[in-house]
Amino acid sequence: MSYKPRLLFLDAYDSFSNNIVALLEAQCDVHVTKIYIDAVVPDLNDFLTAFAAIVCGPGPGHPKCPKDVGLFKDVWALSDNNIIPVLGICLGFQSLAYDLGALVVPLPQPRHGIRTRVTTSSTSIFEDVPNLHTVQYHSLHVVLGENTIAELQDAQLWSPSVLCPDVQPLAWDFNGQAGMDLKFKKNPHAILMALKHKHKPFYGIQFHPESICSDPSAQLVVAKWWQIALEWLSCNRPVRLFIDDTIVRERSKLLVRESELGSGDDSQMTRSGSSASIWSSASSAVTSESIRETLEEYPKLVSATLPIGALTIPLIFNALGLFKDECIVLDSEMRQLPQLGMSSIIGIVLPRTQKIMYSVGAAQVKLQQGVTEELVDLADYDGNIFSFIKAFMFKYKVDSQDERAFCGGLMGYVTYEAGLETIGVSVSASSRGPDICFAFIEHSILIDHEQHTVHVQFLKMNELDYEASSRVRKTAGILEDLSKQSTKPILDIQPHTFPLEISRRTLPTELEYKAKIVRCQQEISAGNSYELCLTDQTSISLGDDISSWDMFVNLRQLNPAPFAAYMRLGPLTLLSTSPERFMNWSRFRTSSSGVRNAEPELTSTCQFRPIKGTVKKDQVRPDGTVHRVTRLEATEILKTQKEQAENLMIVDLIRHDLYGVCREVYVEGLMVVEEYESVFQLVSVIEGKLCKCAHSMPGTPDETSGIDCLAASLPPGSMTGAPKRRSCQLLREIENERPRSVYSGILGYMCVTGKGDFSVVIRSLYTWDSPGLDHSTWKIGAGGAITTLSTEEDEWEEMITKLQSTYRLFGFV
Repeated sequence: MSYKPRLLFLDAYDSFSNNIVALLEAQCDVHVTKIYIDAVVPDLNDFLTAFAAIVCGPGPGHPKCPKDVGLFKDVWALSDNNIIPVLGICLGFQSLAYDLGALVVPLPQPRHGIRTRVTTSSTSIFEDVPNLHTVQYHSLHVVLGENTIAELQDAQLWSPSVLCPDVQPLAWDFNGQAGMDLKFKKNPHAILMALKHKHKPFYGIQFHPESICSDPSAQLVVAKWWQIALEWLSCNRPVRLFIDDTIVRERSKLLVRESELGSGDDSQMTRSGSSASIWSSASSAVTSESIRETLEEYPKLVSATLPIGALTIPLIFNALGLFKDECIVLDSEMRQLPQLGMSSIIGIVLPRTQKIMYSVGAAQVKLQQGVTEELVDLADYDGNIFSFIKAFMFKYKVDSQDERAFCGGLMGYVTYEAGLETIGVSVSASSRGPDICFAFIEHSILIDHEQHTVHVQFLKMNELDYEASSRVRKTAGILEDLSKQSTKPILDIQPHTFPLEISRRTLPTELEYKAKIVRCQQEISAGNSYELCLTDQTSISLGDDISSWDMFVNLRQLNPAPFAAYMRLGPLTLLSTSPERFMNWSRFRTSSSGVRNAEPELTSTCQFRPIKGTVKKDQVRPDGTVHRVTRLEATEILKTQKEQAENLMIVDLIRHDLYGVCREVYVEGLMVVEEYESVFQLVSVIEGKLCKCAHSMPGTPDETSGIDCLAASLPPGSMTGAPKRRSCQLLREIENERPRSVYSGILGYMCVTGKGDFSVVIRSLYTWDSPGLDHSTWKIGAGGAITTLSTEEDEWEEMITKLQSTYRLFGFV
């Protein structure tokens, strides 16, 4: 029997950990077990006998703080008889150096998402690697002696110091001040990037070899470390290379964490549900004979297809009188980009529609259908609302080759606070409405902007469901008459602002917002975060006689976006013109694994499109004139170190989220400039692949799906910063624990065919019903990513720019 060596990865609650695990498994051909630094290990010596080596990962905090490093300090204290090879990365590197007597102090100018040239000793783990370009994420740096770097000659930097005689420096960054703006403090001439213990098999690197922007040679450094570790193990601990995996699994089961807080990548769910239905859908013209249904098991899709003609979303919405009741509109009509916004969906909420409602911290989920309500205990679903949602969707799962975007399923939202709950950040339930709300949409209208067709469709749930055919026939008849008015949609309605009576409006103050920016930068400088996505809110009180649908129609004209949405669901009314896809996933399809004679696989692709980096189109010059920024000018601005670093941090964070669920992860587009109505934005595209054998037994609720990726990736990284968990805790304090609510959350759908698509709720406004009041209070959220390269003035202007994209609906500029 052949065994792969097993490495132990100690996770300091970082948002790049899964990227490192994937790198270790790829470069070193090993299995990796990951535990958290606060895991309670009764006998560490005994536990470690199952492992060949240890990797102490990155994370927030300072190595002098026991809670920040946890088990790291116990690893350094192992006796000579129990030590095994160790690699420390970032915080792990700093912890090793600190344990060996080094100073760990703040950098004058922290380096997060910064790619620089590292000069190496060309020895040890850097053999045949004289220099490399790699990404750094650190606010602190290691100092090996009492003398300052400026007082030492470069040659002296490669020798052990009096303060740290057991530390052998292996690599330095001599570009500490490269690319720095003169208005920022200067870093030391040289920053230590790698070291090794002179007598023990302990190594450390400050940089992040797993980052998507690090050189391949940075990854080879990890492989070289493992090669050296193997040589040491062969001489000193040969038995560690042949450990049965069952031993590792049994020992890991016994571990618990000191903290009861979970992590976003702990998304192993217990699920239940019934067997899947098999079906295929049919579409047709709108005659009694052509409204057809399939002959497979239920649910069946009843549908009719029309040419789009003069039909637009506002025309359809008004013709069907949908403004009277609850309704969900996912609207890409005004802004279609390649591979984006090619379909729009109108989900019609009927009196019989099932709804799922959940509030953070609750032990139960509410199911509502008409006047009937049922409380379901989440204990049967591992206490996890997403386990319940996955089991719920599994009951209606269908196998279909239909490529249309949506056939029916859940449509709704997840608040930012519900996302915080998934990563163990303490929050209170909303007093205004559910934190998660989905409606199971049976009746929908799908507008295919690419094929210029409209599908009127209904999920027939059983043979006695006579409403399906009659609804499709009636709705399609109304729309067919409308579509004949012209052969092209009428989209050139001119936008206008409302002459609204505003009783009260509250905006962020410049002084307070800038003070929060300073606080964010203080936390980053202390090593507690790499990037903090700060937000604030504006409140506007309007009379109840204002139509929310009319507001949306005007907003979509003012601010066209591929992920616009109108949602009237329960007590929430939401108007969104979001440019940002959070995540979508495809149904499972048959594909080749690329391995000869291997069985075909079923694969599903999960895609994220984070936006980080914004340039306002209209720039006011000092003389008061307005300059219209060109795409070329915007591209040059978005190439700056600050903008690129912001985007890179989120790309690496999302790769981590995906690696927690997916077998393969790719970056399909890195920092591409996209143009919108009032801004240019920097966009990246990250994809992960879910796989299963095509000839496996029929699916079960336990199979990994896009819903697992969704649960593992909340809240959206573009709205949090990194590391996600610590950053969210800090933001809760800095934002005075004010709930963001649905802003910074997500909205979208999960289709019965296995697809899903969600956007990030930004460039939006929302209100909760206020019974008994003669006005409604609307909230608009806006903000930006704060790094050490941010300036108070620029960040204030960026927040105002984003606010105005929605706020100008009311006539304010």
